[in-house]
Amino acid sequence: MSATLAGLTLPPTRRPNLLGIGAAKAGTTWLAGLLAAHPDIFMPPQKELNALHYGNLAARLHEYQAYFDAGETHAVRCDFSVRYLASPQAPAAAAQLAPDSRILAILRNPVDQLQSHYWHLRRQNFHHHAPVDPAPDLFQALDRFGDILLEPALYGKHLTRWLEHFPRERLLVLDHADLAGERLGPSLERLCRFLEIESFDFSAAAAEASAAESRVGVQPRGGLAGFLYSRLYVGVARGPYQWAKQTFGVKAMDSVKRGLKLRQASEAVFFKPGYPRLDATDRARLYERMAPDIAQLESLGLIDTSRWKPAP
Repeated sequence: MSATLAGLTLPPTRRPNLLGIGAAKAGTTWLAGLLAAHPDIFMPPQKELNALHYGNLAARLHEYQAYFDAGETHAVRCDFSVRYLASPQAPAAAAQLAPDSRILAILRNPVDQLQSHYWHLRRQNFHHHAPVDPAPDLFQALDRFGDILLEPALYGKHLTRWLEHFPRERLLVLDHADLAGERLGPSLERLCRFLEIESFDFSAAAAEASAAESRVGVQPRGGLAGFLYSRLYVGVARGPYQWAKQTFGVKAMDSVKRGLKLRQASEAVFFKPGYPRLDATDRARLYERMAPDIAQLESLGLIDTSRWKPAP
């Protein structure tokens, strides 16, 4: 536990009791939208609060609590923040401030997660101030930007840390592949049992969430469009937008960004749909790189990882 959080608490009905900790690029935004339809579940208007990850949480605890003011009468109050999975400080902060929480992790085959996250980070210039040009390929990026690309995919490492702060029965791990088709219903039933709430017909919410959140991954266009995007992204994201977030607040600017559909507009101009396919050799190469952590995850007994192994 951080010394800055020592002795601090949140009122039981004004704090989360369900933490959706990740993984990134594993459908958590879609699932959060789905769960918000359940009458017993409260979802704050902003996903990715990330509060338990930040070092200045003690000074902003009132802001975090305020997100849950409207959820006092709900049985379940959620904080879905994918940074929590790999965060070194989030498990201890959660145990201190939300000790009755249940922990939900959605894990995706790490090979697919890495590929999806790579293209997501490439769209965001790998979080760098200066244009990353030429852009590294996936394997180069794993070495160059391991803290933001590789770390979130080390499920075994990070869930081991979460289990140091929460008992196993408070942790539910679902496979991303089970949140589609015929396996979706049983997975949601299992989640409701885990949360000790009534079963619910999510079919209407699933159709609405799929229409709202469905999007095909994108890759940069070549030529002038690709050249311009990296420079425009750095210029706007690290300049005016950063100033606006500090001036008006993250919540307000996220609402503006969603309302203006800035992501959709930029993707239409500077990107083309879909990712290049990984061939069998590259998939096997990625799996081998992740194999030690997959073995650690398997040893925890939280999820069957055999489906992730590449076909021989």
